Amino acid sequence: MKSNNKIVLIYTGIIMGIIMISFILFGVIISYQVDFTHDLHLLFLLVAISFIILLISGISIFFIGKRYLNRVSERINQAFQREKSFISNASHEVNNPLTAIQGECEISLMKERTPGEYQAALKRIAAETKRMILLMKHLLFLAQGEKEMLNNTTEPIQLANMLMEYAQGRVHFSMDNFALTIEANRQLIKMALDNLIGNACKYSNNKPVYLDLRGTVLEVIDNGIGIPEEELRNINQPFYRATNARDFSGNGIGLSLAIRILTFYGAKIEIRSKENEGTTISIDFQQAYTAN
Repeated sequence: MKSNNKIVLIYTGIIMGIIMISFILFGVIISYQVDFTHDLHLLFLLVAISFIILLISGISIFFIGKRYLNRVSERINQAFQREKSFISNASHEVNNPLTAIQGECEISLMKERTPGEYQAALKRIAAETKRMILLMKHLLFLAQGEKEMLNNTTEPIQLANMLMEYAQGRVHFSMDNFALTIEANRQLIKMALDNLIGNACKYSNNKPVYLDLRGTVLEVIDNGIGIPEEELRNINQPFYRATNARDFSGNGIGLSLAIRILTFYGAKIEIRSKENEGTTISIDFQQAYTAN
């Protein structure tokens, strides 16, 4: 949007410049006190040139303005469609655990159950409730603006220490910068890392996941199902799920939530992926780190 504004301003400035030059030239000619009564052809020529310049300038401004308004209208429509899709997807995702809880309760109440059966039903209800609470937590966070995030307290976070907590099982951690420290909210950074590393583990089909911290860059690497190339541009949208991820549980919020948190604290994120080969998420904390 900013680049489009600059283009419109440049074109408008050029056209206004042409108009000003035409008036200046006309004024210069007038200042020489040309006697147009003896040369009507010159008068008509000057009037015609001025009219043509003004006409061309007016038409150019009209079409540039029309094109710009069309772009703005298209962006507004796209934003409206995204919001509409977001509400629809959010309603669907909230409805799923509620439906599961209701169904579990109705089945349990149909007849007398053994204590073990009641316990199993309560466990399933508890799992769905936990899923819904996490979903609502993520939705509330996505609804917050930057001003709300600014209200969260920050502290120096030694990134290597936090990443070591994930280094267990098939998650491997390597580094060359133990001292890298960022100023951020610990809970939010942990939420972002939970989502990124959790996704890497979920979509890697029990293969190893690697966390590699080099300098100010952290890479989360998996050898899982990957993301189709044509879908990479949409993958950070809330509730968007790649076509090859439908067999895995999830709601499509985790990645967009992590990206929003990390970019808020100044990190730059790059996602490289190839279907059936894996995904690498590169997070550069160059703008976020705090020198010791």
